Amino acid sequence: MAGHGDLLDAVHEAAARVGATLSRIDGIEIDPATAEFCEYRLRTLAGPGDAAPRIICGDAFDRRSYEGLGVEPYDLVITNPPYVRYQSLNGRADKVRRGLLAAADELLDGEARAIWTALAAGYSGLADLSVPAWLLSALRVRPGGRLALVVPATWRSRAYGDVIRYLLLRCFAVEIIVEDTQPGWFSDALVRTHLVIARRLSDDDLAVPLSARERWTDARWIQVAPAAADDMSLVGAAFPDVDPEAAFASWVYSGREQRLGIDSRDFSFAAEWAALRGTAGNRPWFAELEPGGRDLPLRATGAASGPPVPEAMLDLLPEEFDGSVLCSLEELGLHVGQGLRTGCNRFFYCRALHESDSATIEVELDAAYGSSVLAVPRDAVRPVLHRQAELEGWRNGHIPATRVLDLRGWILPEDAEAARAAQRSYEIAGIAPPRQMPTALAEFVRRAAAQPLGAGEAAKPVCELSAVRTNVRAARPAAPPRFWYMLPDFTRRHLPHAFVPRIIHGSPQVYRNSEEPIVIDANFSTFWPDDDGWSPGSLAAFLNSAWCKAAMEAVGTPLGGGALKLEAVHLRVMPVPRLSRAAIDEIDTVCAAQQSEERTRQAIDRIILRALLGTTTSAAALDRLAQDLYGRLSDMGAARQRGAA
Repeated sequence: MAGHGDLLDAVHEAAARVGATLSRIDGIEIDPATAEFCEYRLRTLAGPGDAAPRIICGDAFDRRSYEGLGVEPYDLVITNPPYVRYQSLNGRADKVRRGLLAAADELLDGEARAIWTALAAGYSGLADLSVPAWLLSALRVRPGGRLALVVPATWRSRAYGDVIRYLLLRCFAVEIIVEDTQPGWFSDALVRTHLVIARRLSDDDLAVPLSARERWTDARWIQVAPAAADDMSLVGAAFPDVDPEAAFASWVYSGREQRLGIDSRDFSFAAEWAALRGTAGNRPWFAELEPGGRDLPLRATGAASGPPVPEAMLDLLPEEFDGSVLCSLEELGLHVGQGLRTGCNRFFYCRALHESDSATIEVELDAAYGSSVLAVPRDAVRPVLHRQAELEGWRNGHIPATRVLDLRGWILPEDAEAARAAQRSYEIAGIAPPRQMPTALAEFVRRAAAQPLGAGEAAKPVCELSAVRTNVRAARPAAPPRFWYMLPDFTRRHLPHAFVPRIIHGSPQVYRNSEEPIVIDANFSTFWPDDDGWSPGSLAAFLNSAWCKAAMEAVGTPLGGGALKLEAVHLRVMPVPRLSRAAIDEIDTVCAAQQSEERTRQAIDRIILRALLGTTTSAAALDRLAQDLYGRLSDMGAARQRGAA
């Protein structure tokens, strides 16, 4: 994955600067023209005594490619792992996994082979190509050697990245993580960039499971802002030396004095292990490598471990804080998911033009269908909150104009015979048989089934789209037939108690659904309870507390443009206090009292923070912590957005 050789060129330059001679400088690159240029570039740079570069043109996951490099591991493996989504691998995912397993079998032995094999066999099939590429790069590092990577910041927040986090904890000592801030080092990057430097542990050290590890080290987490840069270097203003990068590298390992535009903090790997144990503890590979590790106590007293406090909030809590009072939303009886995905919004979404008391409603179809106006039965459409632009009206009590076509109770005339043949299925399921669509609606559905959407060879009518074809279901004894124009039944995640945008530009803000809930689109993460103990208002108020908003900001992923990505996977690991039923009822009572917004917020913050710090904590101390949390929330948001404009 050597590309044009930018990183290898930089290594060569750094070696020459310190008078080191490279005995080998190798790379693998899959694209022939790129590999040829990479080798030409490195040969041109080679000086007297330097080894000739070996650039293998081939697939890094193909045994034939790394055969040419031999089995000897490297002092340094440096790369920018390719980010290719699993959907774009075009059937190569299994080949990649087999190649990774073969490399582990051939190049490793003992406990190292067992670890890499378990991780290679167990990483998620939804993982992008960077995960196996990271695993492959790491196995070529000798004990004591270093792994250096340029990676998207999502390696710590994606669920499928847990194998990488485990690999680094088990087999490496992470030394440095360097993070860019807005506007970022790469103008086209959608997320922040991290530089990760890790030293490979000895075979004896990595043989010890993490659950048996007695000592943990900290890494340095360094944030580099645009203020640190000058015209020639990303750190030129912070280190106005002849060689700013060399000065920065020296400071990273030994310096502590403040530098312009650079923040530094310790990164606790004991806390990282606790977090990983909470998120990955139920995975098969984890159970294989850490038998019993999921249920280890957090403290010697035997108290069960709750989800860890995000590092950005940890210093706000008193030293005697007991983490066992924390739990996940799921442990509190709250579920997190994603709103409605129709598979083709251009067909299923329309816009209500005007309401009336009649049995029909006029809607405007998508521009793909000429923005035609169509009269449809009122019960064939449902309001849906689709975009963030509709939130302000929603807060002011206005139902969104967007509607979703809900044709589960309607069929085309040509499908009537199939519905009649399934009469018994409707009876068993307790569902009324569908009615035939009015003529105008039936004509639109037929037209949509024939009209290609998109451009060129990829153009397909809606009924042939992969996400819509799955709507079709043959009749079964307790399941009536479903046709392509019928969405599956709406579930609690589509009709939630509360919801939050998945992409946030300001601070996280959770919105309540109505008592008679409307459909929420997949642009939002959604929340709903196990039972009726929570009202939509009390759930939204809880999630908008100082603690929860700061935690959301801390667990989300900052994006390249300064926004925050807040997915269900983030929210499921967010630590929240174990609220008693009495506390939940108290939140509901406060919401129902309709006090001023400020008094309501203060009362709810006190309820939640009292559950964290104990019932004997004074109201003044609770209020101070709430203000500290709001301040930290503001600071984190400002850091995320810094320079984005």
